[in-house]
Amino acid sequence: MAAIIALDKDLLQLELVTFLLKQEGHQVHATPEPETALDVMRSKFIDLVTLEVVLQRHDGFKICQQIRTFNPHIPLMIVSQAGDEDHQVRGLLVADDYVVKPFSPRVFLARVHALLRRGSIDRTNSRRLNENVVTGEISLNLQQMHAVVNGHRVALTPRELTLLHTLMLNPGRVLTRDQLMHLAWGDNFVGTSKTVDVYVQRLRYKMTPYLTNSDPIEALRGFGYRFNLPRAKGAGQPATDGDKLVIGQVEPINHLLESQGDEEVPLRAIPDPDQGVALVVGGD
Repeated sequence: MAAIIALDKDLLQLELVTFLLKQEGHQVHATPEPETALDVMRSKFIDLVTLEVVLQRHDGFKICQQIRTFNPHIPLMIVSQAGDEDHQVRGLLVADDYVVKPFSPRVFLARVHALLRRGSIDRTNSRRLNENVVTGEISLNLQQMHAVVNGHRVALTPRELTLLHTLMLNPGRVLTRDQLMHLAWGDNFVGTSKTVDVYVQRLRYKMTPYLTNSDPIEALRGFGYRFNLPRAKGAGQPATDGDKLVIGQVEPINHLLESQGDEEVPLRAIPDPDQGVALVVGGD
């Protein structure tokens, strides 16, 4: 049984959707008011939201964006009387599916089950999201949506939280901006790689005042970002801030060498237990 919110200004349509979903054994929170739907999301765990974007006194697409801001991963289905191509394209930029009225009850339920199945798989794959993550000076509380940096509580937005969580789960690994967008915000996120830069700066702004070591989020020009763990100096010491790290790739190494011009650049290998050998340009 899934908990589903159904939002529609048409009470007869709302009644139909509620009937179909309840026949399948789901718990349905049906309402014609967006504020009520959002209140339910804040107070209960919801598996799926269906909504009409053509609403009275409200912009349905903005409601979709509010839902996404509150919970970036919740399956979202638009069920709308607006069947033109522009509405469908715009809707699929923020929702996971778009169903045009009138619809076949069997097809509607099949699509509902597909979204619920996908959501269940996503939750299984990201079950670590229910745990607290502690890395270096930062502790991440995923349930209460905040970080604790050396004993200081730092409030985070949902996107900041999932981005920091992704970085902390991959310490020492270089993640491109596209990888970070995919891992932190999902395939349906609409934005450019520069969006990652903006959110990294926001995280730094919030956490830096409480850090005693250097900023753990390192920008690697031309590659992306890496979350660094504080390590003792000595054998196996990681690359320094001046090093440029490429893991398991030859072509980017050549590109880096070319970018140095005619100057001879020494290379050194740093063992990495997860990725093998990392070649570093500019090492001593």
